[in-house]
Amino acid sequence: MFKTPIQVRFSDIDGVGHVNNAVYSDYFDVGRLQYFREAFGRPLKWGEGQTLVLVHTEADFLQPTFLYDTVEVHTSVVAISRRSIRMKQRIVAADGTVRAEGSSVLSTYDMDAAQSFPLPEEWREKITAFEEKMKGAFALF
Repeated sequence: MFKTPIQVRFSDIDGVGHVNNAVYSDYFDVGRLQYFREAFGRPLKWGEGQTLVLVHTEADFLQPTFLYDTVEVHTSVVAISRRSIRMKQRIVAADGTVRAEGSSVLSTYDMDAAQSFPLPEEWREKITAFEEKMKGAFALF
């Protein structure tokens, strides 16, 4: 799995004193963004040309995260299909406790043609090689 450090910001904290549940979505976004940057060796062009779009997401909130906690997002691709990629993620504290778990599906999308397209073999190869390097190889953590 790929690890991305997250800085918990004061604005992430809600009235109860912990990271608001909606903010975890931002943390997962950061993890996915960095994952693809590393896997592809360059930033993915979000919002233009042939890209990926988020089509499904869900999360389980297991333990609260507080302002001064040190956390990171663990990200892994768990399945690749003809036109989509399924990912699993966790927010993990420095002490190893899992604070939240999430899953998502990203679909290929051609912004100019306004439709999905078959996942390029080059993308599949890069993700597979990156997962093997990260010791993920499509395993569920």
